[in-house]
Amino acid sequence: MFPTRTNLFALATALAVLVACAGSASAGWVAFRNDTSKTITVQEFTTVNGKKVTGKPTKLLPGESFREFQNNPGTKTYEVLDTNNNNQGLWAGQLSCKADTQLFSVFALNGRTGVLQVQEPKKN
Repeated sequence: MFPTRTNLFALATALAVLVACAGSASAGWVAFRNDTSKTITVQEFTTVNGKKVTGKPTKLLPGESFREFQNNPGTKTYEVLDTNNNNQGLWAGQLSCKADTQLFSVFALNGRTGVLQVQEPKKN
């Protein structure tokens, strides 16, 4: 009788810990859409000990988009490069990535490239 009750108590304790920790995770999707007429590369980077450490580059044709999962919300640093022009930098800056899904549009206006957060269309 005691071994069964002990196993049941251990299982109940493990489930309680699992349920308590499940709500504390904050993460979300960050999406980038290429609204320019150029082929671009988007990548995240950080600076460690004064050196630039880049993440995985993602090439986007005009009109394409991609999403990546962010484990931790916060300020992330991204850069946009012109793939057809020796990876010339078009834009670099910090974006506030929250714990929900966000869409950022890479656009060109008057010869300058920018990144702007836009609302995703609602799905019915």
